[in-house]
Amino acid sequence: MDAYSPCPCGSGQKFKWCCHKVETYADRAQRLVDNGQFEGALQILDEGLRKEPGNPWLLMRKSLIQIRLGQTEEAAETVKQVLKANPRHAGALTLLTRLALESEGATEGAAQLQHALSAFPVGSRTALGPLVKVVAAFLAEAGEYVAALKHLELAKTLVPREKDQNIAGTIRSIEGSREIPTWQRHPYNLEPPPNSLTGDALERFNEALTWANEGLWSPAAAGFELLTDNPIAGALADRNLGLCRLWLADGGNAVEPLRRYIATLGTTSEAVDFEALCQQYDTPRGEDLVEQVHLIWPLRNRQGLLDALNADQSVHKEDTGPIDPEDEDSPVVDRFALLDRPTMDKAPAGLTFDKIPKILGRVLVGQEIAALETFDDGRLDDLTFRVRAIAGLTIANAHPKTKVIEKVPRLQLALSWEWLFPEGLSREEAQRFNGEQEVHLVREVWPKTPNRAFRRRTPLQAAQAGDAEVPLRAAVRLLEETTQGARSSKIDFDWLREKLRIPAEPAIDPATVDIGTLNLSRIRLVPVEKLDDEKLIAYYNRARRYMITSAIQKTAETVIARPELMATKKVPSVSVYSDLASLAALEDRLEAAFDWIRKGREADAPSVRMQEAPYWDMLELKLRARSSEPEVWVPELAVILDRYAGDPVGSQTVMLSLLELRLIELAPNPDGSAGYMVDTRRLQALLAEFGPRVTTASGKLGVSASKPEIWTPGGAASAGGGGGLWTPGGGSQPPSGGKPNLIIPGR
Repeated sequence: MDAYSPCPCGSGQKFKWCCHKVETYADRAQRLVDNGQFEGALQILDEGLRKEPGNPWLLMRKSLIQIRLGQTEEAAETVKQVLKANPRHAGALTLLTRLALESEGATEGAAQLQHALSAFPVGSRTALGPLVKVVAAFLAEAGEYVAALKHLELAKTLVPREKDQNIAGTIRSIEGSREIPTWQRHPYNLEPPPNSLTGDALERFNEALTWANEGLWSPAAAGFELLTDNPIAGALADRNLGLCRLWLADGGNAVEPLRRYIATLGTTSEAVDFEALCQQYDTPRGEDLVEQVHLIWPLRNRQGLLDALNADQSVHKEDTGPIDPEDEDSPVVDRFALLDRPTMDKAPAGLTFDKIPKILGRVLVGQEIAALETFDDGRLDDLTFRVRAIAGLTIANAHPKTKVIEKVPRLQLALSWEWLFPEGLSREEAQRFNGEQEVHLVREVWPKTPNRAFRRRTPLQAAQAGDAEVPLRAAVRLLEETTQGARSSKIDFDWLREKLRIPAEPAIDPATVDIGTLNLSRIRLVPVEKLDDEKLIAYYNRARRYMITSAIQKTAETVIARPELMATKKVPSVSVYSDLASLAALEDRLEAAFDWIRKGREADAPSVRMQEAPYWDMLELKLRARSSEPEVWVPELAVILDRYAGDPVGSQTVMLSLLELRLIELAPNPDGSAGYMVDTRRLQALLAEFGPRVTTASGKLGVSASKPEIWTPGGAASAGGGGGLWTPGGGSQPPSGGKPNLIIPGR
């Protein structure tokens, strides 16, 4: 190695002044690793460490080999030896954090990252930027979205701006996910100290704020915790402490200080919003959980049991499958659903949702055992009796072995259902029945189910006691967001609030509301039609950023009623009408969606109609692809491809839509060079099978409908035909070197 290159141990020093002396041992060990001789490589490294104890390069190599051998605990101890000598060794801190992420989970990885950040002064932490991104990715995968967003914000400050596009994209994907509750996507900030705070307490409060602003949320949390008993700063210290713990993915320990803060707020909207956040992180435990169990009997007569189950009208034969779907080596069993009533061959006239057979559990029949799979929430004894009655002498007459599969929240189970719909039931009828069941659960089941948020009382009991207005309001708001959608429109939450003796959420004044700081969960409560133009635009942009669909729809309709906003291009008409079309499609109102597209085309100014046409064409195609078979929409796609083949701007819009539809894919160049290749084979296959069999205006047969040509966005098809891959900047002709600028896997 070059003596003045960065040392491979990851210290950040030059090789000459760091690990130059042990290069021979590292080289010998690497040759053994390349040949798969890991134990031998460890012996060479240990030999070198006896001569150069504590050498970081040899220790880091050793830890990597231990990881490959599955010795994660030993690897962590090896890395810690590096940190004893150099607590700021960036490579060791990174590896230790990765080890924590892989072996202990996202929360432990986030905690280890705090140690890594604390080891460096503020100006020297840029080397940890990529590691912060990795931790954020693990947090997002673990469902710790509040922590993931905060880590991504930190990563943006550490990663050079020209390299942070992926970070910004990840932030947008989390913020815009409708699957994540708005309370977990809302951007929370810490509060400054109270004006009346002075002396040492003020100094400690500001010091904790400084740490938090630097991403050192663990020291900041410790600093705020010391102030929670302060009569002046205690409430805000609790608030900030809770948020720091959320950013550390320690939601369970964030609830207590946040609820102490909530207690100081009375029955305000802020109290309700923080309580809703707490209810999402207040981990169920003890009697809040219900066991899902397997009761297992030895089989005496397998075929006899199968015959008995098939003969029972309240049992439905399902597909065979593994007894444990998460274990690839799990034995395969025959699965039978146990119903609360006989199966239906077809839906009878006047069928109501409460008459549809409900699945209460399952019988799993293996080669040597039979098992009852169900929940121990009151149904277990009855189902055990049923299985014994059906099975008779085909199973052993002995007490079954009990195996706990998992524990699920009691409230979640009470609000869940699984039906066996009769054959021939339409999708629309199924949606209607699901909506009716949802209404029934919210009106009749949820109010009578014990809830941890009300000290394990039912909502009705808490309402009767009159001491739980904030938790009840928060719980109802959570229900409202959870059940957003067309099928739930019949849920009368005003009726529910009246039954629970809680007031409606306070109205939001359109004249004074700050759209930028309003809690995301309250966006829907803003009277959009009363906002002035400036606030309406801010509202529209925020609703779109966070994909709050009902708010987007209200705003888009309001903007249409103010055509001057689109005429002055303060709000692009293409955004407004395409939003309305997409939202209608989400609700399966396709005719309405196509009508919005038509209105959008007409709303475009004549000067931009040709420019926007590719966008509208592809949007209409995407909606048809959602609801139609390929033979319906693929011929239309072929015409669109032909129409914009010679239009560089239009073909770019087409290409982006094809990527979204996953008809083409981007992949890094396999030779490691800059840029990407575009794989169009899926597109070509669809065109070949379903493309039109008539000549288009350009004289081509449906743009490669009959032959596998190479389609180049903005250019003509290749005369040579072939692999269906295009490289941006490449084209269809070979460069001067003679090799074609097309990358075809396998060639």
